[in-house]
Amino acid sequence: MPKINADDFIEELRFDISEQDAIKARLVLSKIGVVDDSTRKMALFEVNRADGEFAIPLIVNLIAEHRQLAVTYPQIKEILYGKALYHPDLLLSMLSREVKRGNRVVLVEVAGEIRLDAAVSQLLGILNQDEEEMVIKAVLGALGMIGEASAVTPVSEYLYSGSLELTIAAIHSLGQLATPTAFQRLAEKLGEDPDLDIMILDVFLSDQSPEAISRLNESLSSHYAHQRNAAKQRLRDMGGKAVPVLIHNLLHNDPDLLIHTLNILGEVGDESAIAPIRKLLHNEPKDANVRFAAYEALGLLPVEKGAFVLAQGLSDEVQNVRSAAAGAIDRNFNTVLAAGLKNLIHSGEEENRIVTETVLNAGCENIFLGLIEEELFEDSSVEFLAKQAHQDIRRHFVELMTKNGYKTMVQKVADQANSASEPRLRVFAVDDSKMILNIYRGILHSLGCEPVLFEFPADALKEIKADPPDFIFTDLNMPHINGIELIRQVRQQFDQNTLPIVMVTTQNETQDNEAAHAAGVNAILHKPFTAESLGKVLGFHDE
Repeated sequence: MPKINADDFIEELRFDISEQDAIKARLVLSKIGVVDDSTRKMALFEVNRADGEFAIPLIVNLIAEHRQLAVTYPQIKEILYGKALYHPDLLLSMLSREVKRGNRVVLVEVAGEIRLDAAVSQLLGILNQDEEEMVIKAVLGALGMIGEASAVTPVSEYLYSGSLELTIAAIHSLGQLATPTAFQRLAEKLGEDPDLDIMILDVFLSDQSPEAISRLNESLSSHYAHQRNAAKQRLRDMGGKAVPVLIHNLLHNDPDLLIHTLNILGEVGDESAIAPIRKLLHNEPKDANVRFAAYEALGLLPVEKGAFVLAQGLSDEVQNVRSAAAGAIDRNFNTVLAAGLKNLIHSGEEENRIVTETVLNAGCENIFLGLIEEELFEDSSVEFLAKQAHQDIRRHFVELMTKNGYKTMVQKVADQANSASEPRLRVFAVDDSKMILNIYRGILHSLGCEPVLFEFPADALKEIKADPPDFIFTDLNMPHINGIELIRQVRQQFDQNTLPIVMVTTQNETQDNEAAHAAGVNAILHKPFTAESLGKVLGFHDE
């Protein structure tokens, strides 16, 4: 390309502007990308000095014909916006007359960028008359930026346009309009397409108004796992703003809603949730999964005053709940709790055994060190670590005892330790709860299996591909990759006979179950699981 002389370039542009020759001026400006910075600045200065009636059509045509120029040199659009702000009537007049698609798109974009309220009626008219997708998409964006509430209904119609691009544009436009009705229309769209669902939930997250938070909260009760999980992540990311709505959920009786809510409250870590969670436990919820989630949440919160309420969890009839309670006690261990646990282990041989196994399997260091001086607890700990505990648990507590000077107890464990037998099955357990994984480890080990634990599904999928196990247990509700998606990915490589998969969940939604079976699950097991229920699906419970 021949080199452009800077002086000639500027002189020609000045002449064309003075002569109001728009065609030649556009031709000159189209070369603005190949001149040096100094010349470019001078050219834009000359355009900016031109009157609006000449400059606005000039720049609109330039951008329409050379879209990349406006991206590379945003000053071009800045000049256009400035001129349009001073000449809104001219912009409106051009918008009503313009028939060229490219020019119309640019004019619509400008009306949106400068928030030109007076353009709303014309933009709505374009929606009714124009069939060009590019134009309609620009109008949807402009209406969203202007923020005219009356646009909600016509924009909402494009949620069901049949064009993915227009549907996405309508979602973003309604998110910018951000009225209760706009959010209602977006909520009604949920459940049709997982990708669009995520997009809509992100709109609610970005807005963070009470109405948006309420809509996210409603999605916790969705029939679809991907939607529930995405809503949980976004409410968690919202942090303290979501806590009042979440606390109100604790007044409901829906176990699934309670569990999801408790999961989020624990992860958010807001102290205002402590009292409502304790009140929930005081009312003794019948569903063991709710009790588990409540104790697990308290284990993530600083429960100092009133921490003694946690001790009752160690007497729960369900092992999973006891483990969660132990984790919460360990996090908040103090002299009051220590006294309560000492009373518990002295209340009977069975109570002592239960406390010991729960504390050790849950990896509770503070409780262990607080009770180790009690002879009953010491004896039962030595026996469990030597004869029943998984090797990781044994190793962990042997190191803890060694570090704290309990060498005699370490020797007792070594003297009584059983030699490890060959495991019957290598079993993967996938769950985003570390507490649940601890429970899996203890139970699967007691069943004679080799448990391999994964908190993150992506890690499990990588290991499954590299070194597949004999059996997989997976949770349903997990962030990023839920249980159904994990099953789908595994089935791309292994069929149901080669590698059995059992989905273990608190949910019992028809849609989830159908999706899991369609993905290739072998069976669905409901929490709380036990040694008996895991042994049964593994096929050797009665051996």
